[in-house]
Amino acid sequence: MWKNQYLLAMALCAGALSTLGMGCELIATVDRSRIPGDEGVTNGCADGTKNGEETDVDCGGTTCPQCEIAKACKAEDDCASGSCADGVCCNAACDEECDACTAELKASGDEDGTCGPSKAEAECGEATCSEGVQTARGTCDGTDVECKPGEATSCETFACDTEANACFAECSEDTECAKCHVCDADAETCALAPAGTPGLGCEEKQACDAMGECKAANGEECTDAADCGSGSCVDGVCCDTGCDSACQACNVEGSEGTCSNVPLGGEDGTDCSDVNVCDGQGACKLAAGERCGEDVECASGNCLGTVFTCDEIQTP
Repeated sequence: MWKNQYLLAMALCAGALSTLGMGCELIATVDRSRIPGDEGVTNGCADGTKNGEETDVDCGGTTCPQCEIAKACKAEDDCASGSCADGVCCNAACDEECDACTAELKASGDEDGTCGPSKAEAECGEATCSEGVQTARGTCDGTDVECKPGEATSCETFACDTEANACFAECSEDTECAKCHVCDADAETCALAPAGTPGLGCEEKQACDAMGECKAANGEECTDAADCGSGSCVDGVCCDTGCDSACQACNVEGSEGTCSNVPLGGEDGTDCSDVNVCDGQGACKLAAGERCGEDVECASGNCLGTVFTCDEIQTP
């Protein structure tokens, strides 16, 4: 652009009036080598100065030749070797966790441009926290290019803070606590949840036991108390209590998993004798037709005074 403007100005001066002569003389004194694009312009990629888009003196960038090994770079295309590592053109990709291409970062201290093992104790990798275990960043040993795992620490009662990749140190809600633990927001500490508590990191149909593990939830089938989060296996299902009173069961239809009264007229072979049935209120009483002296003895609530036997249980 400047070249074209210069030529235009000179053309105007060629036919200008004498009153413009002085201005034309000034234009004529312009150093044309300073005008980009004109003849004699200095080559920016050979002027011994780092300028423009160059990443090092007279090399790199989009217009100058690629740099040789050990020269500064920003990307692979800046280097004749095709490798840019740690800010210099390198003889290799040098992309392992514990290798480096500058003397400052290498264990050997060799000159820039040659890939070699990183200094011992240099940090590598990233800190992580998963499933209640916090792992610190790894370290290099000065001889191997692999990153040695960092120290692993249990979060104990707390959960992992996934944003910080570390264990929570205090809590304000249950999600900041370990599996089967609840938060005491006042004390900012986590404690074991009561046995039988669902959720808190357990899967569907599971509940926490008293030791912080997930087991079968109330109402799920079981064969032993150890199968259940609540610690109680009654009538073939996990139950909220020991449910060991007469005319109570944990498999009552519609209330599985909750200790409930056996419905009126139901049998409880463990606690009721052959002549008794359940009264629906958690007690064994005389069945229909059994001898009685007063109403309260009968499951039906009615002792027939003429024959002194319990009346039939009336269905709704």
